[in-house]
This record gives sequence, structure tokens and C-alpha cells, in this order.
Amino acid sequence: MTSKALLFALCAGASQFAFGDMAAAQTRDDEVEGVVITGSREASASINGIVIDPLRLPQSVRVLDETLIADMGITNLSDIFDLAGGMARQNSFGGAWDAYAIRGFSGDINQGPDLLVNRFTANRGFNARRDVATVERFQVLKGPASALSGKGEPGGSINIVTKAPRETAHASGELSYGSFDTKRVVGDAGGPLGHGVSARMITVYQDTDGWRDYVGSDRLLLAPSLAWKPSDDLRFLYQLEANTVHFVHDRGLVAVAGDGKALPRERFLGEPNDGDITQKTLQHQLSATYNFSPSVAIEAGAQYRDGSFRGQSTHNSALVGTQLRRQLRIHDYSWSDLSGRVEVSFDGRLGGLEHQFRAGADAFSYEQKRVFHRFSPTAASPYAIDIFKPVYGQAKPVATLNQNLLEELSGESLYAQDLVTLNSQFTLLVGLRQDWVRQTNTNYRNGVVTRQSPSQASPRAALTWAPSESVSAYVSWGRSFRYNQGADAAGGAFPPEKGEAWEAGVKWDASGRLTGTASLFRIDKENILVNDPANSGFFIPVGGARSQGVEVEANLRLPMGITATAVYAYTDTEVTRDTRANMLGSHLSNIPLHSGALYANWRSRGEEPGSVTLGGGVVYTGERTGDDANTGFKLPDYMTARANLAYQVSKTVSLHLDVENLFDTYYLESSYSDVWITPGAPRTVTGKLRMSF
Repeated sequence: MTSKALLFALCAGASQFAFGDMAAAQTRDDEVEGVVITGSREASASINGIVIDPLRLPQSVRVLDETLIADMGITNLSDIFDLAGGMARQNSFGGAWDAYAIRGFSGDINQGPDLLVNRFTANRGFNARRDVATVERFQVLKGPASALSGKGEPGGSINIVTKAPRETAHASGELSYGSFDTKRVVGDAGGPLGHGVSARMITVYQDTDGWRDYVGSDRLLLAPSLAWKPSDDLRFLYQLEANTVHFVHDRGLVAVAGDGKALPRERFLGEPNDGDITQKTLQHQLSATYNFSPSVAIEAGAQYRDGSFRGQSTHNSALVGTQLRRQLRIHDYSWSDLSGRVEVSFDGRLGGLEHQFRAGADAFSYEQKRVFHRFSPTAASPYAIDIFKPVYGQAKPVATLNQNLLEELSGESLYAQDLVTLNSQFTLLVGLRQDWVRQTNTNYRNGVVTRQSPSQASPRAALTWAPSESVSAYVSWGRSFRYNQGADAAGGAFPPEKGEAWEAGVKWDASGRLTGTASLFRIDKENILVNDPANSGFFIPVGGARSQGVEVEANLRLPMGITATAVYAYTDTEVTRDTRANMLGSHLSNIPLHSGALYANWRSRGEEPGSVTLGGGVVYTGERTGDDANTGFKLPDYMTARANLAYQVSKTVSLHLDVENLFDTYYLESSYSDVWITPGAPRTVTGKLRMSF
């Protein structure tokens, strides 16, 4: 069956089946790692696809909910990475998207991070930074999740469960103003409309001058959703997100004699008259499930996404003395992505054992057109700027056509997963996924057309032993498969990435007051992409790499409104097999050997009027390799602190003061090379007024 035929069947199924309200059952899945989730969503949106006591889940899962997001004053996805544990910031493509690595591996170098939204793949295309206003919770699942969720990293996956319509009327708003003339307005309202129909509308507008010279941005996000529940066993859900972002493509700083902090962190080395890059994304999701019985349900869903990335920008290229030679780049990218799935679930006894079984099929069809013009500097025509005394406003050089590529991807998958409760102590999780992918790259510059049709089976298995209600141990193994998008300098397709992951860990729960996980892991991968040293802007696959280490996560809940959460990760990465001899034995870029974070919060009287909330935390990121060429360039370690203060004026109104980078530390967040370095933001103070009804 072709992917388009299967997609048609999936979409047809979505119109015939709907999912029931599984709020009560989902509660156990939501109370993961000691973080209690407010509200509920369908189990089909959960990355686990299962409902189980966290102690019996044979995998490390970190859930970060909207309460924690609100307490910390977070507005972007990247701001919460530090508390996920084992995550490291990566090259953000000049501020275009949130980029991260989990347990050493960073996902698609061309498209940004592997990200799921309600278990639908959401990283194909050039997507803007994710706003948290629509987020009910982040689920960070460590280890392979490909049995259910498909394309992903063996180090882990992030799933975003978005806010759905409620069955009670509600309305809330937020007004904020902060450093660098940052203004933000958020509205969220909805409730029942009658006859089992409920609706919700979330709106966000944000505008800032930015803390970097000439680097401002604005965002408009509209997210309406509609749910229909004609019976207890039937529910339909439609969600739309329309996102428009204008930002300045900013390649950051350059290192001087190996020092990435030699320049003022606000120094802009591009051209202010380039104007903004415009990113547009439109996402539709339709989900439906029907409960045949308390044990058997069928769920179907479809997603359509499209978007564009257009504009021009000036990029750092090479430093000669104090003169930075620069490129001029003009981007015209557009893409569309249709995907769907059908899934049958069984929760009940079979053969004398308890099973949570899921089996399904999914498919996708994706197209991306990339037209890219570039001027590359020479000694005769450097298009240069003095890094210590920049003078802006140079005449634009002529940018010639560099890429004109049409990428067409399609694929189908079959998958199954079963969680079997063997007895009161042992739980077994097994899964298998088979992917078939077809990729065609048409290079209109040279007329070259390349095709490939990789396929791969991705099994996984895990076992949990829980000798008591307060402690458990688990071991997990799995293989992963992910196709690499894009093409090399010659227009050829990249071989797919393949990985294998092992994990073992211990979980504990001391009466709900102290919970946590300690885990050991090892991951081996092949065909990860790195920068092509002979062709700037293109990539080549490196032979193989390994990541291994230790992670510890702990959560504390005490009387008198005190909560705390902490993470630590030791992540040792190494290139084990190399297509370029100079990389063998080197570390993967931007991955610190040591990292950790701590955040604590105290509420004096809960949500009662007059209540005061105090919060604060620190983040530590160790020294990291600053590029993937093994040049010896390093990013120094750093520590930052944050503080949060809130006052509950009344039951419906609260005031907030959030301070990030409290001690104004000058730090380097990530880099792509020694001429593309992203500095971290200075001290940022934001005041907020929140209202809820």
C-alpha cells in the first residue's frame, strides 16, 4: 500500500472513530517522577501509550507540567531544557528554532530537534521556536521510543501534550513587560457550547527589541480547538496552531585567539538592513477514538502541517585579523507534511496476565522546496566588518544560486507494543516497529535526481522488578532508525541513522515525598551528520559515535508548600568510527561531561489571597567541545541562577516578578564553530499580571 493510500485510510478512520475520556486512568501516567499534573488529556496523546505506576515503568521519564512552567516564568521550550536532565543546547540555526541533544545525540542537523506533539511528528520543516502557552505538559522520555513514536533519537524523545477544551467554562489572561522592551500578551478562554461540544482559544502576541544589538523579534500565535463528546465512549478533538514569527538571523559571536568571550556579548556582526526572517507554520490535528468496551478502544488521527522560511541575512564566515569576512544568504524554503495513524488498544487480562497492548499503522507524505542563494567572501571581495569597531550599511554583494532542491519523503510503519504484568513484582515491556521510507531528492541546479528506499525493524524490550511499593529496578534495550533529510553537496541522499541503546536504573518513592530515578546508559549510533569541511553549508555522515553515562533525577514534596526538583547528568561522548580521520576519538559538539540543575519553590498559603510564592534555582553546564571538526575549540563551563516571586492578590489576580541569570553571568550557550557562537542572555527581569476566571 502506498503512503498516500494509507493516509487516506487513516484520515477516513479519523472521521469514524473518536476517543473516550480517559482522565481517571491517565492520572497515574501523569504523576510521573513526583510531578503531579494539573488537568488531564487522552492517553493516546501520551508518549508512553500506557497507564502504569511510574515505579513499574521500565524507563526514565521526566514530566514538566504547566504549573512548573508558570512558577519559573518560562515562555520558550529551550528555557526548560535544563530541568529535563541529560539535555544540552545545540546550534539553533541563528535563532530559528530550539535545538537540543538528549544523552549526547541531537537529532536532525538540518531540521532542528526531534519533537512530538500529541505523539505526532512535528519536526519536519523549518519550525519556529516553540511557545509554551499551548503546552499542558512536556514528557521527556529517555531511551528509545521508536516502537510507538517512530523516527527519533535512541537517547530519548520529547512529546508535548497540548491544552484541549475543558468541560467547564474558564478564562485567563497574562500581561507582561520586561527587559529589552519585551511585551507579551496571552489569552486563554473556553468551555462547553452545549450538546457535548466544547471549545478553547489561546492567543499569544510577543514583541521584543532583544538583548543583542539590532536583534529583535515578534510572534503571533493563534490556537483554537474544538472537542465533541456525543457519548461516554466517543470523542472527537480538532486542534489548530497558526504561528507567525519575525526574527533577525543572528550567527552570534566569533572567537578571538580561541576566546569565545573576547567580544561584548551584545555585539552584532551581521547587517541591520537585512531585515527579518519570516517563519510561518500552520498545524492541524484531528484525533478520534471509540471505546468498544472498558478493555478495547480504537484511535485514529491525522495531522497536516505546512510552513515557510523566507528572508536574507549576513553570516560570519572567516576571521582575518580584526576583519570578519561574511556571507550573504537569501532563503526561500517551503514545506508541507501530512501524516496519520490508526491504533487499537487492549487493556485487560489475557492468558492469566494483565496486558496493555497497542498495535497500529502510521504513514506520512512530506515535501520540502529549498531555494538558497549565497555570496561567499574572497580576499578581493571580503564583505568584511571590523569585529571591534563595526560599521554597518555596506553595499550588498550579489548572492548566486547555491541550492535549488526538492525533497520528497514518504513512508509507512507497522508497530506493536505490549506491557505485561507478570506478577506483583515483575513487568515486561516489548515492542516492535517496522518502517519503510522512500526519499527522492531532485537537484534543479545540476539535474541530479537521487533516490533511496531504506527500511528497518526497531525492536525494544525492558523488564522491571519492583520488590516493594517504594523501590524498583529496570533494564531496557532497543534499536532506533531515523532517515536523514536533505542532500550532500553533490545532491546525494544521506544513509539513515541507526542506533542501539542500553539502560539500567533504579527508581524510588518515599511516600510521595521523595521520588526519583538513577540510571546508567550506553548508546551507539552510525551515520550521524556533521559539517562538510570542503563545502560550507553542507553535511556529510560520520561513521559512528557512542554516548554513555549516568543520570540522577530527584523530586521533593514537603508540607508547608515546599517543592524541589534536581537533575544531574554525566555524559561521555566519542566518535568511534570516522569517515574523516581527524575526528576519531573526539567528543560530540556542545555536549558537557557534567551538567545539572536545581529548582525549589515555596507557597505560603497555596492559591489563597495573600499567598506569597518564592522560587529559585541554579543551572550548571560543564566545558564542551565547540565544533564537530576536532579543532580543539572549547566552550567554558558556566553557572546561572534564577529567582521568582509571586503574590496572590485575590482568587483571580496574581502578580509575578521573574529574574533570569540573576548574577548577570557572561556565558556561551552553544556554538557551531569558532565563528558561530551563541552567547547566553544577560540578566533579564520580567513583571507579569495574571488573571483567571
